[in-house]
Amino acid sequence: MKTTLSRGHGHHVFLAGLLVAAVLLIGGLPAGRAAPARRLVVYSAAPLDFTETLKRDFEAQHPGVTVEILAGLGAEAIITRLEAEKASPRADIMHSGALFQYMEATRRGLLATTIPREIAGVFPGTLFLGGSRIPLQDAQGRWYVFGMELGAIGYNRDRLTALRLPAPKTWSDLTNPIYKGHVLFNMPQLSSSAFGALVAHHQIMGLDGVWRFWDRLHENITFYSRSTSQVYALVARGEVPISLGVDRSYYVARAQGAPVELVYPTEGSWVFALTMGMVNGAPNPDLAKTFMKFILSPAGQVHTANQFAIPIRGGVRATAHTMDVSLEAMVRQVSKVIVVDTDLAERVRAEIIRRFDAYTTGRVR
Repeated sequence: MKTTLSRGHGHHVFLAGLLVAAVLLIGGLPAGRAAPARRLVVYSAAPLDFTETLKRDFEAQHPGVTVEILAGLGAEAIITRLEAEKASPRADIMHSGALFQYMEATRRGLLATTIPREIAGVFPGTLFLGGSRIPLQDAQGRWYVFGMELGAIGYNRDRLTALRLPAPKTWSDLTNPIYKGHVLFNMPQLSSSAFGALVAHHQIMGLDGVWRFWDRLHENITFYSRSTSQVYALVARGEVPISLGVDRSYYVARAQGAPVELVYPTEGSWVFALTMGMVNGAPNPDLAKTFMKFILSPAGQVHTANQFAIPIRGGVRATAHTMDVSLEAMVRQVSKVIVVDTDLAERVRAEIIRRFDAYTTGRVR
């Protein structure tokens, strides 16, 4: 039997359909599609003040977007968290931390592939500095370097003057007995930046020379700190006059008024490359790509300089302080750059840990 609708009923159905379509169009959405996600989740190893400025400016440029940043995590902790969430990722971006940690995250399948030209535009994939080519992006777009810190010797100018000691200029200077009890270093068993320094020393001095150097330097070390921040704080206050570290923290101390100077040793300064990548299975991949593109843009690079890290773009100067951490300043000051060999790092890891376990026994406070 043929079923028919009365004219009145069909008319009401037609009007209801028009009403639904109108509501969807007024909301700016095509019929049958949900609202696009406007929430970006970032796991970051960067300081909170850095991530807050990124959040503020990115949200201002993208009205309706909310950026949620879990900041201050170590890169190792982020990798552990991403592993635990691998089946159902919660984060869109892994941000900050050393390049070799992103290579490890890539090896574990935690970072997504992207198209470098879409993220970095025509920006080159490497940066030439201090005689070395520094990789800035993965060929598959799984990670991107957005800034750098360089290995340096930092010292308290007033404290060395009071002790009538000359300022060290090279790594080998630090082994001079006149500095006995005046040098501070943190534990590479606990610090990725300290571990990077040891790998770079292997590259500078060779497998045999590095331990001759460190056996002598060990005699001048007052103690090995478990805290990376303590290494810089004690030098800033003059409690220990000299330390080995990365330049960013010495620039921070100088900007705060401490009589801290730093030198890039002629034997070579290692690169601590600040990196980011999109999480594999990111809930909001389009926003994630837009966020990374923003960080690599000239405006985003100003945020890097404002945090006393070296931007990868030329012509970028900080607006929040007067320290010159521009790429041009590094070209003038740094004669040799060491790109940490990640394969070598894995080969020498056990020996570094073994040696420093022996060095630090009974000498940690």
